[in-house]
Amino acid sequence: MKAIVESVIQSGRYALADILTKIDTLWVQGNLTDDERTELIALAQDNAKPENSYAPLQTQIDQAFAELKTLRETVEANAQGLASLKTAVESLGGTVTEPEPEPTEEWPAYVQPTGAHDAYKTGDKITFDGTHYICKMDGCVWSPADYPAGWEKQ
Repeated sequence: MKAIVESVIQSGRYALADILTKIDTLWVQGNLTDDERTELIALAQDNAKPENSYAPLQTQIDQAFAELKTLRETVEANAQGLASLKTAVESLGGTVTEPEPEPTEEWPAYVQPTGAHDAYKTGDKITFDGTHYICKMDGCVWSPADYPAGWEKQ
């Protein structure tokens, strides 16, 4: 049996994954010894031809690179188109303004004040146990759990 597998490997007409599966099958069936299995696996790996063994994977890689190239060209063309449009508008005396980003409200996590110097003031916003609160008094050193009257739940 080993001689047959060796001749297939020597011919080079096999996909690596397929021949490795066949070698393991023959070994499990008791048609190959452990040493013969190890020798045939090494021989198959050494003699594998990429076009037989990895063609589908290589085709996928080539296709992905082609798609990435097309995507890059599209992005670059769009960027040039926007720059050209901006230039055209400005040459006609117009102005192009970028939209202002929407302001995001910050709700920092509650930190226990250590004294009057870092106490919360009226209007300060916090997040406490996943809930937003606004401080209702100056000099607040208590959490919403400790002194609910000092905080307005949002």
